[in-house]
Amino acid sequence: MDKKNQRPEFHGSDLEKIAAYYHIPASEIPGIIKFGANVNPLGLSESVKNDLAGHLDIISSYPDRNYTSLKKTIGEYCHISPEHIVVGNGSTELISLLISQRQAKKALVVGPTYSEYERELALTGGTITEYNLKEDLNFQLDLEDFFASMAEDVDLLILCNPNNPTGNYNSLAAMEKILANVDCPVIMDEAYMEFADGKELAPNDLRPMHKLWLVAGSTLSLVGRYSNLMVFRTFSKAYGLAGLRCGYAVGALGLVRQLGKALLPYHVNAFTLMAAKTVYENKELYKERIKTIREERDKFADCLKALGFKVWPTATNFVTFRAEGELMQQLAKAYATKFSERLPEQAAGGKLIFKYLLANSILVRDFSTHPVLQGCLRITIGLPEENKQIIAKITELCAEVKA
Repeated sequence: MDKKNQRPEFHGSDLEKIAAYYHIPASEIPGIIKFGANVNPLGLSESVKNDLAGHLDIISSYPDRNYTSLKKTIGEYCHISPEHIVVGNGSTELISLLISQRQAKKALVVGPTYSEYERELALTGGTITEYNLKEDLNFQLDLEDFFASMAEDVDLLILCNPNNPTGNYNSLAAMEKILANVDCPVIMDEAYMEFADGKELAPNDLRPMHKLWLVAGSTLSLVGRYSNLMVFRTFSKAYGLAGLRCGYAVGALGLVRQLGKALLPYHVNAFTLMAAKTVYENKELYKERIKTIREERDKFADCLKALGFKVWPTATNFVTFRAEGELMQQLAKAYATKFSERLPEQAAGGKLIFKYLLANSILVRDFSTHPVLQGCLRITIGLPEENKQIIAKITELCAEVKA
């Protein structure tokens, strides 16, 4: 596609950019319901809010530039020594810094995935190769094919697990096999791991599962075994702190120390550090809230399936789906009638749903023209009443095109 006419890259929080592109009046932006940013719709609990409100005076003091207290809390709940932890202004900052440090000549990204990886890699001037997950495998990683297609000179590997936007979770055993068979550093982005309900631990780990829910299924349990591993986690998705920006990296000491040298002093503010520590200290409360989101996610997926949509298995707080067969044809026909833009049938079906929802002040992530995800939309799970609202609108559109 001609870059001049190509749709710009949006993130779920880019409301003003999206509104400008789709000619939505500024006065209507506050009324848009966001189903595209993949954050916890339940927000902060009242007890956590009250706790934070009682400590506002902390903003008058400098933060601890070593983030000792938060590292200790993370270490306790992830069962990892604090010296293996780096705290950052969001996990995206830390991933960006590590990419910048490595200056990879040939990076491999497992996709389709979070677009920021390629944006950051492009700034380093190296070659970017993408290994695309296969739709017919429900986007699960085919290890045999992956290893067969991986070039020997790859010097940085990036995986998102569970993956955004496909939602798939690759097992701990599969991730360990990769770590054991590649020589380059591996960036493991686990922004959505809390939603995966993992049950795996590393071999010979005899610790009780109920105490390890932040680690189960995660490569966090492999830290210390592999010198090429860096795991990235965030407080944005599961814990409702997206606006405060806090994340952390856990990994081999060599990589951790190198990453730590790139951090600016005081780059995470005192209030954010306290808030992140507080939510981890309330992890049992969040465990129940995350369970509620998973239950709502499964209900939402079932509703879409009942309407005739293809819904991919997801271990995240979002659902990726598209119309197929007769429903796709009906949606595509309606799109061609209503809009002058000519799109492939599958893409047109997804685009019609996206525009119909946006016209009803509902914003979802549009992947309808993506080369691997053609026709797909990604919807973040919201509050129960919001989920019912969006299902009602999609049901309404399906009825219209069938009439």
